[in-house]
Amino acid sequence: MNVKPNSKFRKNKIALFTAAFMLCSICNSFLHANYSNENLSVNQTNRTIKGKVTDKVGDPLIGVSVTATGTTVGAMTDIDGAYTINMPQGATQLRFSFIGFKEQIVSIQNKTNIDIVLEEDNQLLDEVVVVGYGTQKKETLTGSVAVVDGKAMENKGTLSSPLQALQGQVPGVIITRSSSAPGDESWSMSLRGAVSRNATSPLIIIDGIEYESANELRLLNPSDIESINFLKDASAAIYGSKAAGGVVLVQTKKAKGGKTRVEYNGSVSAKFVGLMPEMMSLSQWADAVVQARTNDGYNNDDVWMRYAKLALANKGSYINLDHASNPISGAFTDVADYVFFDTNWNDIMWGTAASTQHELSISGGGDKATYRASLGYMYDDSNLKWGENNNNRYNFRLSNSFKLTNALSLESVIAYNRQDQVAPSQVGSVLATSIQQPGFPSSTVDGKPYAWGTWGAPNWYAELGGENKLKVSAINISESFNYSLTKDLKAVATLGYNTSTSTRDIVSKSIDWYNYAGTRVIRTAPTQDKSFYTKTNSRTDFYSLSGYLEWSRIFAKDHDIKVMGGAQYNMKEYEYSYSRTDNVMPGLEIPNGEGTSWIINPDNKDDRAKKNQEAIMSYFGRINYTFQSKYMLEGQFRYDGSSKFQSDNRWAAFWGASAGWRISEEAFMQDLSNYVSNLKLRASYGNVGNQSGIDLYDGVQLYNAYSGSGALIGNGKVTYIDTNGKLVSQDRTWERIHNYNIGLDFGFFGGRLNGTVEYFWKKNNNMLVRNAYPSILGDEAPQHNAGKFKGNGFEGSFTWSDKIGNVRYNLGATYTYANTKLTDNGGDAALGQVEITLK
Repeated sequence: MNVKPNSKFRKNKIALFTAAFMLCSICNSFLHANYSNENLSVNQTNRTIKGKVTDKVGDPLIGVSVTATGTTVGAMTDIDGAYTINMPQGATQLRFSFIGFKEQIVSIQNKTNIDIVLEEDNQLLDEVVVVGYGTQKKETLTGSVAVVDGKAMENKGTLSSPLQALQGQVPGVIITRSSSAPGDESWSMSLRGAVSRNATSPLIIIDGIEYESANELRLLNPSDIESINFLKDASAAIYGSKAAGGVVLVQTKKAKGGKTRVEYNGSVSAKFVGLMPEMMSLSQWADAVVQARTNDGYNNDDVWMRYAKLALANKGSYINLDHASNPISGAFTDVADYVFFDTNWNDIMWGTAASTQHELSISGGGDKATYRASLGYMYDDSNLKWGENNNNRYNFRLSNSFKLTNALSLESVIAYNRQDQVAPSQVGSVLATSIQQPGFPSSTVDGKPYAWGTWGAPNWYAELGGENKLKVSAINISESFNYSLTKDLKAVATLGYNTSTSTRDIVSKSIDWYNYAGTRVIRTAPTQDKSFYTKTNSRTDFYSLSGYLEWSRIFAKDHDIKVMGGAQYNMKEYEYSYSRTDNVMPGLEIPNGEGTSWIINPDNKDDRAKKNQEAIMSYFGRINYTFQSKYMLEGQFRYDGSSKFQSDNRWAAFWGASAGWRISEEAFMQDLSNYVSNLKLRASYGNVGNQSGIDLYDGVQLYNAYSGSGALIGNGKVTYIDTNGKLVSQDRTWERIHNYNIGLDFGFFGGRLNGTVEYFWKKNNNMLVRNAYPSILGDEAPQHNAGKFKGNGFEGSFTWSDKIGNVRYNLGATYTYANTKLTDNGGDAALGQVEITLK
């Protein structure tokens, strides 16, 4: 049979073949051109130059780029700083370049050996610090800003969160976690302690876009981080109403031009259990019981005296009451046996765990476009040896930069994160159990759950009690446009969108417990009718649009002025649903069963379906003035309006000011320049806001409708409407926190000793608190601005870098002292003065 092909298909096939042929021809020409150029370079070589590149203290520099100017011929220095380059004919100069050092170009003349000493480029090393809506030179920075380089995340093994690598590393930054459960550590961060009895967590901003809390950083791949900057004083005032707890700015690694570069990092870590108490053996415990009961005046008829002596007499064996009478008549009537084994419950419950982390990235590009793509995977296991208890994290991040025109550029970041976490659903029954009585086994003789009366071996709650599975997926998009209007004026606009979905499935199963022989069930807990399946779903969408203009100019070489002003709009949408079914069949991974189905948590009536929105509109600005790079002034403001407040109190202005003096740049200090490389005095004041003390709709009276549950009228109950249990207040406004800071930055002995010391204090004179009202009001009283809170402290850090022979070493230390005090609770009798000190 002959089949005539469709003419359209034939045309497409011909076109495809033609395109493939042209592509092969182009590739062949490119390869041929490269081959010819390489041959040409070799043919034109007429001499070889060697040498060594070191820094000012004589250490060899590895990886320095050495190129013949005007050509593509180049080389790189080896581990000894040595290089060899074959010079093309006509080349007269060599270029030496290395990140962090000043570039040098030298004439080769008739030399065959050229040694070079590169000088550190302090402008490159200390040039830019990321601050709110822009960057500043570190040398002229007047605020308290701590900077952590991405290198702090390197060689740290498996990190469940970047915060894990920062604990104790940054002065004034207090990082804690409430659990060691993989994926559920509940990381929290405080900058210089609390400033209110209401929540004041720092504002987290990643690539210019806000995130929910510090705990969200657990979804970020640590290897993708370029830097983390902590704004701790008036420098945070530019963020106004959300900066009560300070601001944390995270910059991820951006696209870089040059040859395609592929990087891989992998690690495997072991987690060991430490600081565990040494447990008593069965003999030690029994002897202690006998001694204690004797001291208390009991004789041999005492039940526990008899039990302890029975344990000593039957150590290493058991008594099955199905085949023997109870040796302690009248006591322990609910038990099926007496078991006396030396059991170390710490060894049974806990053990060594392994974790692993892997990252792969590829980057490159040219003058017009660059890219960086990265993949990350982490697996974190638990030291709890029973049940499923681990966390998996998956990361993908794509960064691109495009030079659209000579004046317009675009930076794009698209990221996807996923977390799969599982834990025993009844782990609370495991961890809440006190230290087990010596002698009890962890299982029956044939490996089943063992129970002694109403007590059950806790390991089986984790192993058979069901699983708590959490799946979190997040997509983060940041698009930033930069347009140069003139040489001194630029416009920046950033569009951001974050979406996160979370699904949690909890199955709590019934467990049968056996006697030690494993022949009969003596206990069921939880019972089948108490088993349940809970499923919750939540979604958060965050939208952000910001833009600002920045103008900067240097007048008469001495006066450096920078002015910035802009606006921002943020909106967050949240949706949550809850469902539960009792008396379930656990084999099906969906809510099922014969019991009651719920859409409201029967154990917590507030855990129900909900949906809400909130938004903030902001205007902000900053002005910087520097004279001769010695005297610095800065002022910033923010004007915020929040949907949480009524229109009369919705808007508030916040501002800050700071000043700095670079003492080391004064003429009278020049004789000490060999000893004092940096000495800068800073002072600042700023006020920021806090709105976490109220709910989203506290300014509006809300009502609940109760269908068919009112008074009995006729043959049925009526539907009635009641308040949501809260009274309305329309006179509340933002909490306002006043921050004061004095700091000194120093560098001594040729830059070998560097550090900073700071003293800070803060006040909150209108804290949102709940007053005590007569119960006759019927509903819960609203919060109002009547409380007072204050805090103070100091912090410091230093680093010493030096070398002994060919060995370079670094020493560092940080110290933080923060004291916070609730001085006025606004008339609430439930809580008096509270003082907390953190070191």
